[in-house]
This record gives sequence, structure tokens and C-alpha cells, in this order.
Amino acid sequence: MAMKCSVLQERWAKPCMLRSAELSIGHWRRHPADGLPDWWAWRLQVAGRGQVAFEEVLLETPRQRSGLAGLYELQRTVARVHGSEGGAAAVEHAVRTSGEWIGDVGLGGVAPLLKELAPLVVTLELPPLMRDFEHLPWELGLVGGRSLAEHGVLFVRDRRRAASVTVPSSSRARGLPSHLRMLALFSLPRGSAALDLGAHRATLRGRLRDLAAGGAAPALPLEVRTRQFGVTRRTLGAMLDEPEGWDVLHIVAHGLPGLLRLEKEDGTSDELDAEDLLELLERARGRTRLVFLAVCWSAGRTANRAAVPTQRRGEAERAVPAVPESLASAIAERLGCAVVAMRFPVRNDFALRLAEGLYTHLFRQGHPLPTALHAALSDTALDARFGAGATPLSFAATPVLHGATAAGLRLPDRRLRPAARIRRRADASGTLPGRPDSFVGHLRQMTAASAALAVGGGTRGVVLYGRAGLGATTCAVQLAHDHREAFDRILWHPRPPWYGAPAPSRAEPVDSLLEQLAVEVPPLRERRTGRGEGQGGPGAVPSAPSWADLVSRMSGLRLLLVVDAADRALAHDARWGPFIDRLASAQGPLRLLLTSRTALPKRAPGLPRVELESLSDDEMRQILCSLPGLTAAGPSASRVLSRTGGNPGRLMDAERSARTSPAELEGWIRQHPPRIRRPFRKKEATVPGADI
Repeated sequence: MAMKCSVLQERWAKPCMLRSAELSIGHWRRHPADGLPDWWAWRLQVAGRGQVAFEEVLLETPRQRSGLAGLYELQRTVARVHGSEGGAAAVEHAVRTSGEWIGDVGLGGVAPLLKELAPLVVTLELPPLMRDFEHLPWELGLVGGRSLAEHGVLFVRDRRRAASVTVPSSSRARGLPSHLRMLALFSLPRGSAALDLGAHRATLRGRLRDLAAGGAAPALPLEVRTRQFGVTRRTLGAMLDEPEGWDVLHIVAHGLPGLLRLEKEDGTSDELDAEDLLELLERARGRTRLVFLAVCWSAGRTANRAAVPTQRRGEAERAVPAVPESLASAIAERLGCAVVAMRFPVRNDFALRLAEGLYTHLFRQGHPLPTALHAALSDTALDARFGAGATPLSFAATPVLHGATAAGLRLPDRRLRPAARIRRRADASGTLPGRPDSFVGHLRQMTAASAALAVGGGTRGVVLYGRAGLGATTCAVQLAHDHREAFDRILWHPRPPWYGAPAPSRAEPVDSLLEQLAVEVPPLRERRTGRGEGQGGPGAVPSAPSWADLVSRMSGLRLLLVVDAADRALAHDARWGPFIDRLASAQGPLRLLLTSRTALPKRAPGLPRVELESLSDDEMRQILCSLPGLTAAGPSASRVLSRTGGNPGRLMDAERSARTSPAELEGWIRQHPPRIRRPFRKKEATVPGADI
């Protein structure tokens, strides 16, 4: 293993990438049979040196021509063999074959020159009729058995087209905040291949918090907002419309060449092509500096739609395949920003590791974007989870850099105030608890609950229930934060403070809710329904007209009402039953989110029920790794896991004991025998290595 690590370290040196060069084509010829080039001349000019090199490439043999055809078909080849038995080896073989052709034929004598000049940032400057060459993976060219990417040569695409973008004067004049702003979206529609985006989101958010103000030194004023469930066109548009705008857009989603999958209002898949996506992202033009697309095939070429005519002096007119578009190149051109995208399918854990490294080198080390991307790719290749894999060349060719500003982009790109307090957007969420620092598991249930809360989904809300400790409250907090943009007000009604027998309390749940409504929801301040109204006497149910009036006014508001421990509230106050039933059947944008230990079978029959299940061993280990007390407990931690039965609440109890003393933890272990898990219902697996 040590020998393998040293070999990888030698292959992936981390350069400073201070040199830059321009690689262009001034003359070319296309074959009349298929329209593919069969002769072209490279021109390599190194910035600041006045050094110019020329290399002529002539495809004379059928083997040379088939090599170029194979390079054009590489994307289709990878799509065909990826995911099949032995797919990783087949992908690596196809990529290596293309790399050998690029190094020996496609770049010719330019390849060793680029290797000698490394570390180097190369901008491709190709004429419009040769733009199909821009999408080819030139960084795969093998020199001395190693790809140009491994030697430290990084290519930047779409520089000329993106440089022609005109930024609206309103965007240039708009004042920028004194801190960086980053929006991270994690989209997983219902019916899509399951990914544990919760762990991805929690890990990336934790790393960004380390880089942000209040984290580990040197700190950076960085505001990060994440959204996982309910990522629709409307919510994305609302976020992009915020006056301060966003410096970085980070998008994790499923994709196909030319397509990105967001969610519809009912939680199902919403496929956006380049034009649909650009219509949304147009609001970020002139403000956003970097878009990171952790999306399979986001740099992949779409199919040729037509043939375009071309005519050169002295040659007959003939058809040339239209230049295929990719999401990355379309965004770079329209927004005039830098784009990091994925040429091939990308694993969830690979995308996470790459993003962590990129933002660390970009924000903390102060590296320009190409250097940060190469260093992040080096870090990922050296990671034990990936270094032992059989696809080092696929790693090298997967991330692609687009945009006019990409070669020299640095973030931050303006003077910031390190001590400045980052102003948070008011979300009018009342007593809503803060977003959980980490959220792991319950993917299927969270997706279903999110779809039920969607304003356009057709349901009035959802009952989220499960045994004690499974995290219904935590799930509800996460869902409420994720749906902030869909509601004008989110009202969180906390669980009653009692835990014993259902004895009356001085602060009845309905009374406290009515007080919240009167104080925190302005449209409901004029009139309110009080305890005992209409019937008289303590604990009596108000008259039906009083409830009808209140529910009628509430149902017309864009209000999300979250009732935590609704089963406990129902047991302590008889007025809850008819109140919840009326709200659950009312028409309008109001939504109900109820947490409970039971399914509330006799109440709100129209609300869908989502039952939380025990977490898997892998999910429990992810939570355990974030708990310092159990992490320091060594072998005792595995004994704790065997006693939790997939219940995160029990894991938190053990963490409290571990923080007290080792003896206290041993006592907890003795008091909790190993548990037999309840059988899992059939559901999709959520593994970190799944493709995005």
C-alpha cells in the first residue's frame, strides 16, 4: 500500500500553475465522406515568452482516422459500458485507448511540449467551425505513460465565446456584499436512483463552515445556504432573485448529456435542457463567479441536431456536423462565469471529495481556479477510497473547466471584511429551531414528505411518525428549513413540556398555539379563538363556527404549521382533534406537518403517513463519526452500535454517557443489551458510491 501511495503521489504532483499558454488551430481540412477533420495545424504560444510552436497533424492511415472517430465516440462508449459487469475496467480501457491516440497522433509533437512546460494552464482558442474539437478530452493525452492532466496541464474551454458576453449595466452597478455568498442545491426527485445526499450535504456544509467566519483559522466571511428537498424551478428562481446574489452556485443532481433533473412541485422529476436551465440562471448573469455542476454528463456533448454548411476558399460546400452543446458550455457562455462540470458519470463520494478539495484550495489557500481544481483532483486521487481504484485516467478526464474568467479566477475577488457579521435573510420562521448541523439517512421518507408539503402537490401536508429516537423532530426541522421559500410564514409549535400521564397543564397546547398565531401571524391578529369559547368551562371544545372562522382565515395564507409531538398534544387537549381535522381538509396554500410516535389513525385521514425506519449500519456509523465522545471511545463504539438497533436517539444517549466518563459509557452498555433490528421494508439502497 505504501508503494502504491508513493506512486500516486509521484503521478499527481501539485503544481502552482503560474504559466499559461494558448493552443489554437489556424488551418484545417475536413474529409468529404464524414465531415471529420483529417488535417489540422496546432499553434502553441506561451504567455510572456514570445515562444511559438507549430505542429501539423495529418491523418493518413485508416487506423489514424478510426482513432479520431473513437475519440468522438468516447462519450457514447463510456455510457454503454459504464455500470455493466467489469464496467470500470472497460471504461479505463476505452479512456486509455483515446489517451494513447491523443498523445501519439492528435496532439503530435505538441503533447511533449505541454508536458515540458507543465505546470501549465492551456486555453483553447478554436475557430467556430472547429469548436467540436473543444469538447474532446485533450488532457487525456499520454506522455511517458501519464496523462497531461497528471503532469499538471489543465485545459480551459469556451474562453472566446464566454468573453463576448455583455453584462447588464444594472449588474455591474449593483453593490456587492462584504462577504462571499454560496448557494448549494441537492436535488433528488422521487423515482430517481437513490443517493445519500444528506451525508453529502452535511459533510460539505461542515467543511464550508470550517472555512467560513467562526471556523478554523484563517477564517473567511462566507455565507452558505443549502437546499436539499423540494428543489423546484420556483424555489431556485426565488433564491436567485435575492438582491445580494450568489458568488458560487453548487448543484448536485442527476443528469444526462444536456439535461439536469430538478423536482416538480409534487416531487417527481423535472428535466431541464440547456435552454430551460439558462432561463432560470439568467438572473445570475454578471453576478455569479463560479458554477460547480456535480452532475453526471454535465460537460457531456448532446447529440448532433443537424448538419451546418461550411465553405472554405477553393473547396466545395459540404455538410459538417453541428457543434454539440453541453450544459457547462451553455452556462459559461450565457452567464460569462467559470464552470466546473463532469464529462463522464461521477460517483457521489468522488464529487464530494473533489468539491471539498476545490473549495479548500480556492478559499483557504488562495489558489486560482485551475490550480485549485488540479490540487483537488490530486487530493482525490490520493484518497484511499479512490487511489486503490482502477480508473485513474477516468478521474483525470472527468472534471472539465469552462469559461472566459476560469483561467485567472480567484475567490474572494474583492476586499472583504473578516470581522463583519454576515447578515442573514429574514425568513419569518417564528420559533423554528435552527437547521441541524448534520443530517443522515431517511432519504426515501424525506423525499415523500417533501413532496407532500409542496404547495402544488395536491395534499394538505403529512404526518411524520416513528418510534422514539428515530428523529421525527429533526426531520421536521430539516423539511421546514428546506421549504422556507414556498411559504410566507413557518410556525413551529413545540412539543408540550410534560412527559408523564395526560394530566391537564397550566399552559394548554391549543392556547399556546393560538397565542403564537396572534403574535406571529399578522393577518390573524384581529380576531382569535380562545379556550372555552362558545361552550364554556375549562377544557371545553370551542363552538364549530369559531373553529371554522379561524381555519378559513388560516387556510388562505401561505403558512406552514408544524406541530411537534402531535400525539402528545392530542392526549392533553380535546380541542386539538377537530382543529387538526379541519386544517387537514381545508383548501388553500396552508400546509400541516405533524410529528408523532403513532400514525394518528383517527385524525386527519386525508394526510399521507410517512413512517421513519431504523437507520442502516452505514448511516449510524456516519452519525457516530461526528460524535467526539464515542469517536474517542475506541472499541466501545462498535459495542454501542450493536445496542442501538439503528436508533439515532439511543446513539445520542450513549454519546452523553461517553462525554461524562468511560465508566458511565460502560454502564450504559451494560444496561442496553444488543438489539435485534426490526425488518427493513423493501427500499432503494443509498450508497455513497452511487452515481449522481
